[in-house]
Amino acid sequence: MQEYLQQNRIGGLMDRIGGHILVFLLSVGWFVFLWGLCLPALTAGLALYCLLIIIIKKARDGRLIRREKQLRIRIGGEMALERLLTADPARAHFEIALLLSLSHPLSMLKTTDEGMICTLRGEQLLISLAQCPFSSRITPEHVLALQRLVRARRSDRGILCAPCAISQEARDQAKGEIPVTFLSKDMLIQMLGKANPATDAQLVSLGKRKRTRTTCRQWIALMLDPRRFSRYAMYAALLILLYFVTRLPYYAVTGCICLLLAALSRCHREKKDGLL
Repeated sequence: MQEYLQQNRIGGLMDRIGGHILVFLLSVGWFVFLWGLCLPALTAGLALYCLLIIIIKKARDGRLIRREKQLRIRIGGEMALERLLTADPARAHFEIALLLSLSHPLSMLKTTDEGMICTLRGEQLLISLAQCPFSSRITPEHVLALQRLVRARRSDRGILCAPCAISQEARDQAKGEIPVTFLSKDMLIQMLGKANPATDAQLVSLGKRKRTRTTCRQWIALMLDPRRFSRYAMYAALLILLYFVTRLPYYAVTGCICLLLAALSRCHREKKDGLL
């Protein structure tokens, strides 16, 4: 969910100020180009600027409403999908089948720990949610296990709901004698999000997560993140090179600080690896 915590208020404010300045200069410049530098040109340019700002504001308000709706669907869908990954398997399969029945003429027959048995237009289906982490991948083994279940339950086809990436080998396996249809992560999030959009309280709690890094230990852990080692080392090399070129002492001081941070970040990684 970290992608939703990247908003920069200062950057947004500077963008709006720059946009106002650009619209004002273009509005006034157009009439100055037509009539020359005179009071009517400045007045007409100011009027055009106000009109364009009103139009832009109305368009931005409509765009914000649409983006807020999409964001609520996306966040609500991800939260609902995360909850299903740790829920009871039979309940997870049932909820997915229930949501599918809202847009397809499904008839639910039986709930099992392996999946939900349904009928669709005379065809018997086995709907199963793979309770895998988002970072994993659907492999041919997942598809083969579902195909065995489909055969054991005497169904015609399987539907595998994948909350993670799907490998090409798994897609090839799904084209076998027992066909398997995939519901991708994005499709699941959209389906769950439309039924469970994020509430105001959930959005507020998500925004507060941006300000949870308050303790000194957490700041130190952030500064000594092992992924920052290469960046610290590069800065140190550039600063020391500038010192040899310019002979200015503050380049040497800042270069030594970057070297110290690089060494500490490397030691921090070795310490964590040793604990594991």
